[in-house]
Amino acid sequence: MNVTPSPRTVVRLGTRGSALARAQTELVAQGLREHGSEVELVVVQTAGDRRAPDTAWGEGAFVAALEEALLAGRVDVAVHSAKDLPTRQDERLTIAAYLPRADPRDALVCRERGGTLATLPAGSRVGTDSPRRTGFLLAQRPDLHVHPLSGNVDTRLRRLDSGETDALVLAVAGLARLGRADRIDELLDPGVVPPAPGQGAIAVQIRADDATTASLVGGLDDDETRAAVEGERAFLRSSGGGCRAPIGSLARVAGEELLIRGGYVRPDGSASAWAEVRGDVSAAARLGSALAAQLGSRLGVARPPRVLVTRPAAQAQPLIESLRVRGLDPVLVPAIEIEQSEDGELDAAADRLADYDWVVVTSANGAEAMVEAAKRAGRHTAWPRCAAVGAATASALSDRGIRVEVQPDRSTAADLARAIPVARGDRVLVARAEIAPAELPELLRARGAVVDEVVAYRTREAPETSRGPLEAALDGDRLASIVFTSGSTVRGLLALADEEGRSRLRGVPAVCIGPRTAEVAREQGFQVAGEAKEGGADSLADVVAQVAAGQRRD
Repeated sequence: MNVTPSPRTVVRLGTRGSALARAQTELVAQGLREHGSEVELVVVQTAGDRRAPDTAWGEGAFVAALEEALLAGRVDVAVHSAKDLPTRQDERLTIAAYLPRADPRDALVCRERGGTLATLPAGSRVGTDSPRRTGFLLAQRPDLHVHPLSGNVDTRLRRLDSGETDALVLAVAGLARLGRADRIDELLDPGVVPPAPGQGAIAVQIRADDATTASLVGGLDDDETRAAVEGERAFLRSSGGGCRAPIGSLARVAGEELLIRGGYVRPDGSASAWAEVRGDVSAAARLGSALAAQLGSRLGVARPPRVLVTRPAAQAQPLIESLRVRGLDPVLVPAIEIEQSEDGELDAAADRLADYDWVVVTSANGAEAMVEAAKRAGRHTAWPRCAAVGAATASALSDRGIRVEVQPDRSTAADLARAIPVARGDRVLVARAEIAPAELPELLRARGAVVDEVVAYRTREAPETSRGPLEAALDGDRLASIVFTSGSTVRGLLALADEEGRSRLRGVPAVCIGPRTAEVAREQGFQVAGEAKEGGADSLADVVAQVAAGQRRD
């Protein structure tokens, strides 16, 4: 990794832009200033920040973009809530410090002040987007109506006050760091609702080979917090869950001993189990794994089938969540990166939209890029007739207010070319990827259309930041399947692996979107066990679940 460190007069701290993230990053900044360093806060937008309201976020949603900025050398430090960290870390990165932990518990916040979990009226609405909180709340109070409610802390409090819900469950530490601890009605007993592993702790991440930053940040590390968080995260990792799993734990250090108590719960609250382990504080990871084994045997919990997801991180979260809902364990290894075109041709084409009879979009990435370019050109409401290659592309357009008139039953260039009712002389703009084959434009020209092509985005295969996560995925439990969403994800994944890794990957059943992706997978030596006709997260996850179920029966 050839990254040039920044001058050490200033340490660049990468942070999300939310008020809570900034408050947490400021705690790191204060610590560094006290040790004589100057700091600069660099705001990085993450996939979790871009998600639509009331959509669940997946593992790594608040982390991946910060890690990418760190690996690219745009920041020297990435500041995370420890509970948001994926269970497997890129080996090129390391957690150089955990700040002293704040209160790790959850809090009940009620619209009618003074309420408690025991005194909430039957049928009360409790808002949370956490499967862990949902399951443990229902285990205690199955009469409650627990419903999804997301947003940052201030947004959720406003929604509570406006009557959208009767109560919220929020992290005590987040409320306190925002100066909103006065809203807490009850501190929830960790023996009733155990906190998420790492909750209340701030993780300070750096590049593993950056000794200069390590020396600056190392003085902030709190030994007890590190032992507790590493034990809790080992429990989470060994249980097969991610940061969205219905699993909670809390560790504490007493002298030279570490005690970890944890619980599993079914998402509907119908069954739960608890256990605890204790041992030498230096054996935190081993203790966490032992706790997971105890609980797994008590509930009869089998490790969920692991599914390798190859989509770019910013686009993978709906699929990850759909796979988890179906009892699968998604492992994200982005095999490609998407870069929107910045050469001016896309904006120029968008400015001429009124000159065309048709706009043809060949992917969801192209849809996003084309719509944004049209907005910049002031042409967002002046689109001609529009055709999309498949359901995912059509949804990406319709979600942005663009009416799609043609969407073929099969997501192929030939089917799309046949489905568009072009007349001889019609002008057609095709927004495509840089590496897209020429088949579609040629078929349209053969029908008499005048076709202009514009590169809407570029696909970079085998991003270096995914090499470590792939090695970790191959070192873990057996993979049940690999999900490919384009031919470039097939090629990109193989390019990330060494010869032995490629051989192991080809032994894993593949699930593909559409016939073209399946064709590329077969050409590259994969056994295609399932093919999704549509590109939506739910339909794709359904096929993956069917493949996993067939393997279980075998």
